[in-house]
Amino acid sequence: MKYQEFKELLAQHPNHALRFKYGEHSFVREDFHITEIKNVTYDTVDCGGIQNKWNEVHVQLWEAEEKQADHRVNTSKALGIANAVDKVRATYAKEVVKFEYGNNSFHTAILPVNGYQVLDNVITFSLGKDSTTCKAQDRQTAAGEDVSACCSPAVGEKMKVNLSDLVSSNKCC
Repeated sequence: MKYQEFKELLAQHPNHALRFKYGEHSFVREDFHITEIKNVTYDTVDCGGIQNKWNEVHVQLWEAEEKQADHRVNTSKALGIANAVDKVRATYAKEVVKFEYGNNSFHTAILPVNGYQVLDNVITFSLGKDSTTCKAQDRQTAAGEDVSACCSPAVGEKMKVNLSDLVSSNKCC
């Protein structure tokens, strides 16, 4: 989901409750806060020596240690926070939005939106898992990409090591 689509969904359903599901039966507590909206720029070089660049928007969800019975962020409040951020600096509207979340029983992670459901004045976002990948391996599916572009040897190929490279010049153990 793009950040602009997220904001449009909030605007289309004013004053709806917001829920975030991050596991089979696991939800962000209803008294969560939106503490930051981050423009994130990635500038990486993969193991094949190719530079990769992309942007994302990360919305940070936070729970206070003690439950706050009188605190709720509904769609209107969330949109108000997003608009306040945009008054300070423009957010990457056309980029993917992900949610940063963690608590005492769930490690902090950046979670993509797998889908959402609007039911009975509640919008529930289903958050998924991201996985790592080897971009050089991924490119091998393209015509002309050489398997040697990856950091590991091709399947069935043995890595060659010179014993002299393993000997340390330091005479100490």
